[in-house]
Amino acid sequence: MQVINTAMTKLLKYLFHLDHWLITIFAFVILWLLYTAVNGLSLFSPVKRAMSDMSTTDVFFQITNKTSEVNQDITIVDIKDEYNRGKIAESISAVDSLKPWAIGVDIIFESIKGEHEDNYSLFQTVSNMKSKTVWATKLLDFDPYSQSFINQSGSFFADTLAVLSGFTNLDDNLENTTIRKMLTEEALNGHNVHSFPVAVAMLLDDSIALKPNSKLSIDYSTKFTTIAYDSIANNKDLIKNHIVLIGSTTDESDMWHTPIGKMPGVMVQAYSLNTIRNHSDIKYFGEWTNLLIAFILCYLFEVLIDLGFQRLRKRDSALGHFLIDSKLLLRVATIVFMALVTWGILLVFVYHSKYIDAVLILAALGILIESRRIYNAATKALSKNHNWWILKNSLLNNNIFK
Repeated sequence: MQVINTAMTKLLKYLFHLDHWLITIFAFVILWLLYTAVNGLSLFSPVKRAMSDMSTTDVFFQITNKTSEVNQDITIVDIKDEYNRGKIAESISAVDSLKPWAIGVDIIFESIKGEHEDNYSLFQTVSNMKSKTVWATKLLDFDPYSQSFINQSGSFFADTLAVLSGFTNLDDNLENTTIRKMLTEEALNGHNVHSFPVAVAMLLDDSIALKPNSKLSIDYSTKFTTIAYDSIANNKDLIKNHIVLIGSTTDESDMWHTPIGKMPGVMVQAYSLNTIRNHSDIKYFGEWTNLLIAFILCYLFEVLIDLGFQRLRKRDSALGHFLIDSKLLLRVATIVFMALVTWGILLVFVYHSKYIDAVLILAALGILIESRRIYNAATKALSKNHNWWILKNSLLNNNIFK
């Protein structure tokens, strides 16, 4: 029993040794200094801009999207470069006749344009629609003082026919050009209005509960079937009992950067709609939680690295000296540990829809190696002229397993 207690005491003494704490803390001090420099010095402005639009979720979505299945509920009808309102009206009418669950038209027919017959055909189509349909609008002229939009641009028939509508504005602020989040509602002259995907989702389930003015992280881990507007009759099974979004996938002015590549606005709306219907909003851990996780992982890695060095020193072999002096063990172990951490974060992301800040953790692990080297060098240098307690009891000068 005494032997067990002695071994346990040694193990605990090693696991919570001051060296491990100091090396890990020093790594985060270096990380903080680098973060301060990037944010405070104009020299690092390009780096700051690049980092502000960077997220590991982009990589995760690219991985999951490649192996994901095609969505069975939502179909996109592509009008391509067709601008004739008469032909577009025919396509919308053809979709409506096949009894879809709901229709979302991501096209704004602003004032009357073109031939009178085409506009009249579109007007008649809208007035005769039997399916539940949401028509796109665009919120304009945001007032920062009232935190509300002042104007709205919609189709010419919207007021006359009192159609259901939803705004298609995307989260396209100047700081983050990649569309990772969707808007659920915004204020228009003091009244809240729903976004396009929310309005479509509520046609099928009006009990959807969303926080006012919230931004949901879009789930890009699926694929959608897209059919051309002139092939609707040949794809009845993709229209009937489906949610159909109608829009253009070739309009360059409506192309957006997303985690899985550049895509048209109507497809971003499809992903947003799918996110709402599946309640698949990605939950992000808070800043302090991410820091705590990063600290724990860095501390664990520091212990494992030092344990490997202690074992190699104890064996006193030529290979052991080579691995330690060449830093090969340190480099390989770092790559392996980072890979394991990345996959762990990916699994949490895929199976639990929770995102841990992988960028912070991987940066901290990378800096931990430099922290350990600096600490080792400082300890050895100070030991030549000083006999302080912290130096005498350092793991660098003592093998705790002897």
